[in-house]
Amino acid sequence: MERSLIKQVNRKNMGARLNSRKVKPVFFPNFFGVKQKDSLKWETLTGEKGAPVIADVISFDSSAPQKKREVVGKMSGDIPKTAVKRGMNESDWNEYRQLSRDCEGDSDLKSILDLAFKDQDFVYNAVRGRFEWWCMQLLSKGGFTLNSSNNNGIVTEEFVGCGMPNTNKKVSTEDWAKSATADGLQDIEDTVVSASAEGISLKYVIMRKDKFALLKKQKAVIEKVKGWINQKEKLTISKKVINEYLAAQENTEGVQIVLVSPSVRIENAAHQRTTVNPWEANNICFLEDLQCGDIQHGPIAAEHSVEYKKKATTLKKDFVFLSKWSELEPFKEWTKAEANAIPVINDPDAMYIMKTDGKSWAEGEDTEKTDEEGY
Repeated sequence: MERSLIKQVNRKNMGARLNSRKVKPVFFPNFFGVKQKDSLKWETLTGEKGAPVIADVISFDSSAPQKKREVVGKMSGDIPKTAVKRGMNESDWNEYRQLSRDCEGDSDLKSILDLAFKDQDFVYNAVRGRFEWWCMQLLSKGGFTLNSSNNNGIVTEEFVGCGMPNTNKKVSTEDWAKSATADGLQDIEDTVVSASAEGISLKYVIMRKDKFALLKKQKAVIEKVKGWINQKEKLTISKKVINEYLAAQENTEGVQIVLVSPSVRIENAAHQRTTVNPWEANNICFLEDLQCGDIQHGPIAAEHSVEYKKKATTLKKDFVFLSKWSELEPFKEWTKAEANAIPVINDPDAMYIMKTDGKSWAEGEDTEKTDEEGY
């Protein structure tokens, strides 16, 4: 391992590249913050939500009755590693050298920088892409499964839940695709009312754009919205109109629909790539707070190694640690991104998920059961 042979590679330029348009947009930061841990253990608390326990009315000079302390559970587990690396081969290196030698203006300089940092773009976006997949799975399924179709590393033997109570798993009264008989607005209202009875004030309904397209075509939805605005003519129903309708109803006051359209590419062991939407197609998620979780990340050995930093140029952005170095025999310019991190729902009791196809949840999808023993 030697220092990078590309002269443009330094911490300043690496950082500038991470703030450029080369970083692909993702949805998970809308729902998950970043939380640093001192160890490779994640944890979250449960049992903090619910209606308040009321005090007693007592006579003067009486002792205040003692109430039992709220039982707050703690879920915890091991933080796994996510990593990817990519190498610049000799032909790319020769192209870089020629561009550097013949550079005559801004366009040539841009080409040099693109060639010098394209591997950094790839590995950084790849780690963020994994967390996009992970977070969308948690929000739309209440857990995840790592298997050979979505991961080339470790696999989980079974579905790993986020801690959401199984009682928070809901099913629509009718398949939303059946526009003549489905009533998605009633399904949403029923879930909000059910949660309210448990002291949970749901405010956000997260769904895919194609699922919203089904909702706004339902006959019951069109009739409700037209009746609300007293319009008999043809009506164009948008997210704005639906949200205004929900806000005006007594049981869904303050509830808003949020649309997502995530997309990631998964590469298998044979290096074949498939583009997938990591949000479960038929599911919608109900949240009390839009920022419902954190990417909990722990220490990375290379980050604190003096010897490693002597031989590699490194930089950390949020929870992703980047390294660039070279090998001389055989020649290779390496770029690596890694994260000792995992997305965690901060209060899974306050999250609900509904299947909109009218079908029961799969027996193995136990959202309460987390993998507390690690991977």
